[in-house]
Amino acid sequence: MTPPFSSFVLILDRDNTINADPGYLNDPEKVVLLPHAAEGIALLNRFGIRVYVASNQSGIARGIITPAQLAAVNQRIVELLSEGGARIEKFFICPHQDSDNCSCRKPRPGLIQQIIAEYQLNPAQVFIAGDRARDLLCAEPFGIRGILIGDEEKTVPTNCVFRAQNLVEMAAFILQTIFDEQSSKKIFMRLEDFLPQLEEVRHSKKRVVFTNGCFDILHSGHVQLLAQARALGDYLVLGLNSDRSVRALKGPSRPINSAIDRARLLAQLPYVDAIVIFDTDTPLELIAAMKPDVHVKGGDYVREKLPEFPLLHSMGKEVVILPFRQGYSTTTILERSDQSKRQINRGEK
Repeated sequence: MTPPFSSFVLILDRDNTINADPGYLNDPEKVVLLPHAAEGIALLNRFGIRVYVASNQSGIARGIITPAQLAAVNQRIVELLSEGGARIEKFFICPHQDSDNCSCRKPRPGLIQQIIAEYQLNPAQVFIAGDRARDLLCAEPFGIRGILIGDEEKTVPTNCVFRAQNLVEMAAFILQTIFDEQSSKKIFMRLEDFLPQLEEVRHSKKRVVFTNGCFDILHSGHVQLLAQARALGDYLVLGLNSDRSVRALKGPSRPINSAIDRARLLAQLPYVDAIVIFDTDTPLELIAAMKPDVHVKGGDYVREKLPEFPLLHSMGKEVVILPFRQGYSTTTILERSDQSKRQINRGEK
């Protein structure tokens, strides 16, 4: 599953976010990038994320900076960023001071409105970052998520979702957020949240396959099972045991990985179409509600002795037992790990 990074946008403040701020910067020779600024922007650029700048420059209205000087400073910033592999798409500038009572001076929303309108942006796919609260507040009316850079600002706007020390930390947070959001499209924390989507799948006449398990430490045995389960139909639903459910089945030391972490890994598999986390010890509730066309179980079970078999049989559904990949299980992996630790503690190689 490849996230559509190119649909995401970052709007950055300029002074004290990208470059050092000496106050009314009007000389391109005095432009100095902040540490990690080019690195952070370049990281996002590599994924096709566009970066724009929205900056208050009241020095123009005050007569301290000329438009030509502003253009030269911005061009110098572009040149220095380019040396680090980073790119800014466009600068959006407010040249006014507070007494001008304009709509574009941050924290007013005019600059952000202009960017959104010019590029037809979806605010849900936009991040904004700067070192001052006003750099985020200007985007608050649009529901845009903000990131404060540095720790000098004491006022934290309600749309601030993260504080980063520099633009590399900011970029890492943005990439992680996109990954989590794309993964979550396959993940359902409650059965009732999934049923409307299942109804759409049913309407399209797809053959629904269901399997379930803990999938605590993902290994090639799991991957084989899921790939082959998906091959039995058109849409694979995976019922994933909750943390409480895993403890009840496997003991107090399990799970090794939380349900959400297990779900995020499984969501990356192209043949897993949906993951529903359930808190009961058996998947009977899920099966009764979903009525899958095929139920897949991995192992050496006897089909008729499965706890879910009577229910599936009464609904006229198919049950398929797929053999486990020999030598692969979470238990054996943990046992090998414990054995290795003991050998290390004894000084063995």
